Amino acid sequence: MPQRFPATSTRHMLALASKPDQKEFQQLLEIDHRIQNLLMKFNLGVDASFSEGGMAGLKEFTTPAGFARMQEKYAGWSSQGVKALQLVSCHFLSFDLHSNEEQAQAFTFEKWVFVYADGREVHTQGSVDGYDLHLVNGEWLVDSVQFYPPE
Repeated sequence: MPQRFPATSTRHMLALASKPDQKEFQQLLEIDHRIQNLLMKFNLGVDASFSEGGMAGLKEFTTPAGFARMQEKYAGWSSQGVKALQLVSCHFLSFDLHSNEEQAQAFTFEKWVFVYADGREVHTQGSVDGYDLHLVNGEWLVDSVQFYPPE
């Protein structure tokens, strides 16, 4: 996981909560809500992808490159015999804006169930997932996802 994880925009936002000038706090809080909403919709779209026969439902939540990456993940999961992914939990941890404020990283802790064609269900222990996000036409979109498995 990136070493700068503890020094995120989320921590900066929390530090601003008790300051007299609330404008920056409110701006960061709005970004925080928008990113959390995006990641929940994105993960619910991943959950629904197998019943819908593909990742088409993620198109509105991803950059074109991000959509292509998720289609590759879907193909990989399918080739491994996965017939369903079920989101158990998705806890938002933090976000970190890049200096240009049009890119960010966000982190969640997620648990999933992988359901295989042979009937097996594999429950994950949970992992931190890191998302690279891009602000496109005023909307945050997922460009890539990296999984940080538990050590």
